[in-house]
Amino acid sequence: MKLRMRGPLVTGLVLLLSIAGILFLVTMDHDKLYDDPKALAGSANSYSAVMFVNRQTNGGYSGSVGKLSGIHEVFSLYKREETSVTLRCSLEVTVGKAKLVWADPQGNVTTLLEGHAGESDSVTVTLTLPEGANRLKVAGADKAACAWEVEVKEGQ
Repeated sequence: MKLRMRGPLVTGLVLLLSIAGILFLVTMDHDKLYDDPKALAGSANSYSAVMFVNRQTNGGYSGSVGKLSGIHEVFSLYKREETSVTLRCSLEVTVGKAKLVWADPQGNVTTLLEGHAGESDSVTVTLTLPEGANRLKVAGADKAACAWEVEVKEGQ
């Protein structure tokens, strides 16, 4: 009888620990990643957030998030050869601090826009994208709430 009880108990314990681990990862504080170049340049998303929305529109991307702590990839452009693109970006931060960054395949990170609560800004920048995966990311700290829009034009 004891052997029959052991299976369900072990299964229940594993399930409980898995749920606790997932909740820990989702709610943990990822604010330290905001200023970590290695994390910003990497391919992994690492964040806790509320109401994450990321949309692809005709020629661009837009989205918003509440209580962001960490990093999220907005989009990735894989290039087979060096390519010139023009980005028109806007960022509105209502809570905390947030930034839009560009990470190239070599791990170099360029901050395109950065703001704190109550600030909004926009910029148009032309970048030469090297061969490989080029990523645009949003990073937030202090439970950031922000919205962004990015328009991409190639060959400009």
